[in-house]
Amino acid sequence: MGTSDLERLTQAVAGRAAGLALYARQWVDAATAEDVVQEALVALVAHHQRWRNFADPGSRLEKPLAWIYRTVRNGAIDRARSAARRRRREQAVAQMRGSWFELRPDVQLDSQAAEQALRQLPAEHREVVVLRIWNDLRFVEIAEILGLGVSTVHDRYNAALKQLRLALEKPCPNKTN
Repeated sequence: MGTSDLERLTQAVAGRAAGLALYARQWVDAATAEDVVQEALVALVAHHQRWRNFADPGSRLEKPLAWIYRTVRNGAIDRARSAARRRRREQAVAQMRGSWFELRPDVQLDSQAAEQALRQLPAEHREVVVLRIWNDLRFVEIAEILGLGVSTVHDRYNAALKQLRLALEKPCPNKTN
């Protein structure tokens, strides 16, 4: 199989890319399916190069379309299995970790409400609050850790506290005269 043969094969397979992606979507999402097809095309070219370089008759593709569909199928199934394992592992870790706060009877903080309020903060604000309040770091230390200026860290902290106050403060009950 010469270079022109590879070009013809690549064009034939590339012309089936949409169908190959649809085939892969039986097991994975659309973006992953396209990645799987791309990897299969790259593997096809690599396979051709090995055959050309070493002239190994056993590595020559006799049925390239069947090979590419099988490669896409196997790649999609592998990705789906990997994603399922990752989800199971992440769920197990999340269950083991429990809530963000330790329940303590002497603290009058609703841990679930505090956790929910913290989750609502932008990540860069939440990071500053956690470092400042629960890790007892100074603004200078936080700035050094995050690679930011002290004033930026202070601004983020103040903005986060304002948002947390709004989320956690309980309104006074309405008194009727």
